[in-house]
Amino acid sequence: MFFLYKLAGGLATPPGCFFVLLIPLSFWAARRGGPGSRWAGTALFVLIAIMYALFMPVTAEFLMSRLEVGRPVLPTDTDAEKIPTLVVVLAGGGTHPVPASGSEIELAEQSFQRLVEGARVARLLGCPLLYSGGYDEGSPGAYENAIRKIVADTNFDGELFLETLSRTSLENMKEISKIVEMRNFKRVVISTTAYHMKRALWTAAQTMPDVEFVAWPSGWRSTRDRLTVGAFGVSARAFLDNCTALREFVGLLAYKLLT
Repeated sequence: MFFLYKLAGGLATPPGCFFVLLIPLSFWAARRGGPGSRWAGTALFVLIAIMYALFMPVTAEFLMSRLEVGRPVLPTDTDAEKIPTLVVVLAGGGTHPVPASGSEIELAEQSFQRLVEGARVARLLGCPLLYSGGYDEGSPGAYENAIRKIVADTNFDGELFLETLSRTSLENMKEISKIVEMRNFKRVVISTTAYHMKRALWTAAQTMPDVEFVAWPSGWRSTRDRLTVGAFGVSARAFLDNCTALREFVGLLAYKLLT
């Protein structure tokens, strides 16, 4: 009964209701008569089937699980006499102004999560923290102030670097490499969203081949939904996850072909 309740709710509201209308429409178009109608109806049905797959949580779980990685055991040899280590947070999603606050801004959800996790692991390791990417919105210095406030709230009191020139993962790594070379860091812990980690690690290895990299992902999406019967329904969140995963696959392929 619970499954039928959830299924009915999903089909009665967007995006499910669109498929309820479009699937019968494709059969109606195919049965109107004539080769052209059959081809049009068949093409419409195939397009609807593809769209349905993109709205399915099970598809999102499949695609995201091919991108995401787990967390390793944290290294312990991070002092200057052993392996100098830097924790790097990759910005993602930009910032948003806070309504009715004047010049105050907040980090986008992914950026906030990456920064909190990065600051936490930097505190645990006792090493410097670098936030890479993004730019000021609103009054000058608002972006830096927002980052420093979040870091302070995590009780991290170590050295903090900010790099705000880069806009892409490749630019991130090029700017990071300058700091790594200048300070002679031998290990870099990368904090980014789990689906973005493979591209980040690959780009980092191409840019800094002599540095050891440790993944510190967060925000897993492949494990958000249990694979029950409901995973074969439709979900707007699953559509966003599927589009994100496909874009990430394209980005990873483009980086490998062009760099």
